Amino acid sequence: MIKKQRIYAKPYDDINSPFTVDERGAFAEFIIQKPEEINEGLSLGATVLTFDLKREGKKFKPFWIAGRIVGLKAISPFNPDRESMLYQEDETTSPYVVLEQIPGGPHHHQPMVVKVALDYEMEIPKEFENDNIVSNYYISPIQRPPSSFSKMFVPEVRDSFEKGEPTLDKILNIKRDGLVLGAVGSGNVPFHRGENFLVYKWDVQDLENKHMFIVGESGSGKTVFLKNLAFELRNLKRSNGKFYNNRVIMLDVQGDIAQLLLPEIDKITLTPRISWQGDANELETRSFITSDYIHERLKPLRLIIPISESKNLSKNASALKILCEKKGIEVEEIGLRLQDLDKPSDVEYLMRISSQQAVLILDQFAEHFKSEQIPVTIEKLRNSITKVLNDPKNRGKATIKNKITGTEYLRSSFGAAQRALDALGKYFDYDIKSNTHSKNPLELFREEGTSIFYLADLNHEERIMWEMQILKWFNQNNDTLNEKLNKNGNEGETFVFFDEAHQIIPQRPMGIANKDVFDRLRSNFERLSREGRKFGINLILSTQSPKDLHEIVPDQCPNKVVMKINPRNAAYAHLSPELAMIASRFNYGQFWFQSPFNGTPNWLRIHSFATPIPHISVKKFFPKIRELSKKS
Repeated sequence: MIKKQRIYAKPYDDINSPFTVDERGAFAEFIIQKPEEINEGLSLGATVLTFDLKREGKKFKPFWIAGRIVGLKAISPFNPDRESMLYQEDETTSPYVVLEQIPGGPHHHQPMVVKVALDYEMEIPKEFENDNIVSNYYISPIQRPPSSFSKMFVPEVRDSFEKGEPTLDKILNIKRDGLVLGAVGSGNVPFHRGENFLVYKWDVQDLENKHMFIVGESGSGKTVFLKNLAFELRNLKRSNGKFYNNRVIMLDVQGDIAQLLLPEIDKITLTPRISWQGDANELETRSFITSDYIHERLKPLRLIIPISESKNLSKNASALKILCEKKGIEVEEIGLRLQDLDKPSDVEYLMRISSQQAVLILDQFAEHFKSEQIPVTIEKLRNSITKVLNDPKNRGKATIKNKITGTEYLRSSFGAAQRALDALGKYFDYDIKSNTHSKNPLELFREEGTSIFYLADLNHEERIMWEMQILKWFNQNNDTLNEKLNKNGNEGETFVFFDEAHQIIPQRPMGIANKDVFDRLRSNFERLSREGRKFGINLILSTQSPKDLHEIVPDQCPNKVVMKINPRNAAYAHLSPELAMIASRFNYGQFWFQSPFNGTPNWLRIHSFATPIPHISVKKFFPKIRELSKKS
């Protein structure tokens, strides 16, 4: 069945070291006599295939076992650690030949033992037994260890070496439809023969849980991956040829996501770093993807700038605004509003007071305003408290009765409430436009296209406040958010990108004074991750510090991407030690990918294409746009 000229490995077992299938899994070891002749495919995490026979009545039926390489070791031909082993160059060499007569001599012969984790069995259905190409195989769990007849080898990528033999695209269950993540390859370059790449497609529209978790240190290509993913989501086509109307919302905490708005800036477009990437960009299936095409697919574009306490935009934000408005891109400046909180005590940690009575006073006044259909603002609360303190009936009294509830509080508690409002004024109600508008400023997220929420100029606490309000808003509007996307025969969902996710859902409070706020953040995220996906709200969360991230994030995200990162951090992304070691040596744009519901339950190594996306370092980007804005 297997041709002699193919490089293959024999079972490496004996009576003392048999292959087993038990509760710990199924593993087998094979010995390759000439590993140096295998050009690709022999590396940790690589997919391999084992050919074997099983008895059915009086006949033997062929089947294959798909597996992954989990260990590699070189051995000496003189001191075999299996009792049945004899020195052999290959299967045509007699073990009785004098060693000196073997070409090259035994000192130049370095066999390799490959440890394989066996995943499942594949066999040809009866209706396809006479076909040269098999489109479907029966897949079943491992029921038996490989026999002594079995032979392990690296499968072909697309074209079967033997009649009916599974190829790599069938073994990996590569989808025909979906957005492009990159090209599959177990080594430092993807598998390809000329123009024939094994392209991995994420069939995102058919997945029930689309949440994605991305890990990668600085310089790994994580930001480029996020930008390219946003483009692919907007570029995804339906079966009728029309584009999906997916909405993309990206929270930009570094200022590098905003580069998507200005692709025309000189020397901003990403260029291929490796020769194969240049070859891939010239393929018919990718040559039409230009910087202009990407920009058109991302439209309509929108820049949302949250205003900070100073009320003045930074030089970077101001330059972004000028250049975007010149291009006709919608730019909105918005501010946080106290009326959008459930109650003032939700942000007690920002009040900088120790009086619990003061917090109760603010909550009671706020509840009264809401019952009267009056917007809750810092100014209205301050005026109400001042009115109580200045009431002639309350002068000189140590305690003052709150007329709303009839409860008496210390006079000093009303003073503490005023100081709390002064502290809250640093975060809320300083944007007049947002305060006078009847709608929550986050209603901008209902618009179609690509929205970039520029958070780069905010301090840590301001950023936390915005992100907490964003999570809350999505939870409150999840059932109606996508109505606009699905009108007039369109189909679409919402994808929300959270960069530096460890700041939103941290492992522990980390600088947040009130543990209740930390618990509320975690609760809001958990609710959105569980319920949002039912309404087409999908989370794309990325971080370079997974050890500081709450474990609920990887638990809720079945689609995982691990780019270059140190092994200790990789462990928090549920990556095994041997694969984590490889990840620590990844080149730019390489990553491990896992998506059980997309047919990829095991980690798969993928290489990113060099899509001409706008991307340069922020150190170069902002000086460029500041200079251009002056000319405008």
